[in-house]
Amino acid sequence: MVTNPPSEPHAPPPPPWSASALRQRSRSAPEYLGLLLFVIGLCVYFTATEPLFASGANVQNLARQASILAMLAAGQMFVVLAGGIDISVGAQVSLLSIVAVVFSQQMALPLALLLTILVGCAIGLINGALVAFARISPIITTIATWQLLLGFSLWYTNGLPKRNFDPDYNWLGGSEIWFLATPTVLAILLVAVAWFLLNRTRFGRYTYAVGGNAEASRLSGVNVRAVVVSSYVVCSLFTAFAAITLSSRVSSGLPDLGNGLEITTIAAVFIGGVAWGGGAGSVIGAVLGVGLLSILSNGLDLNAVSSNIQTMVNGALILLAVGLNNLRRRARAS
Repeated sequence: MVTNPPSEPHAPPPPPWSASALRQRSRSAPEYLGLLLFVIGLCVYFTATEPLFASGANVQNLARQASILAMLAAGQMFVVLAGGIDISVGAQVSLLSIVAVVFSQQMALPLALLLTILVGCAIGLINGALVAFARISPIITTIATWQLLLGFSLWYTNGLPKRNFDPDYNWLGGSEIWFLATPTVLAILLVAVAWFLLNRTRFGRYTYAVGGNAEASRLSGVNVRAVVVSSYVVCSLFTAFAAITLSSRVSSGLPDLGNGLEITTIAAVFIGGVAWGGGAGSVIGAVLGVGLLSILSNGLDLNAVSSNIQTMVNGALILLAVGLNNLRRRARAS
């Protein structure tokens, strides 16, 4: 009697934090190709409709503006990938700009900036702890934090700016390194750090895993709470750099300096392909999202398009991006 040899057992699926699982979540070059082509198309269109768009002065100004958004989006991405969201980043920018100016007037500048960064990390730690340990919704938590930080900024300053015209303080926001504005160089460095953390560290792999399936990650031994808290700390760390840079650029700490940045930052992340609910996306996509929004805003401003119209366009882009991401995820799951 001839018996068939036993079949080879199927290899088990990789754990959610493995390098292969990370590649599956972050590789989406064809998807980003469409976004890249759209960005290029916008540049061609705005160059044709307004020649000033391609001028050297405007390109440098565009890079400066995009730098702040890139820092914020790189930080926001960690929170969204882990399954959360941080609506308080705009209020953090406002408060930290004030903190930076006040500290810079009372102590050596390096120490003042370091303490400002630590204050930012403390805010992220509080947000993360409320989400991870108190189990309050990320939206509710960060809306509450947003209100608290904004209210404190207005109360402390009486709604008035805090000024610092010291050239040393204004160096970061107004100087250049070779042919690039210093904020652009800093943004490139922070984006590179974000890419390294997400693609070359265990923390990055765990961030993807927790966003993809928190319960499966917990059962596999991942400290989900620590990952969630760390994602908020990283977000606020990057936000602190953005706040210091923006404050340096305008020589002020302002209680309304970050108004609207939270929405623009979230829009850039989602337009760049980071999935709502977490678990999928990449730094490349987020940077393209930043580029699209920055180019669109700059080009529409040069073409004298109403800010109200621009707001509606941004809203439509968010809906389109999230809708396309959901369709792609369903198609992969089927």
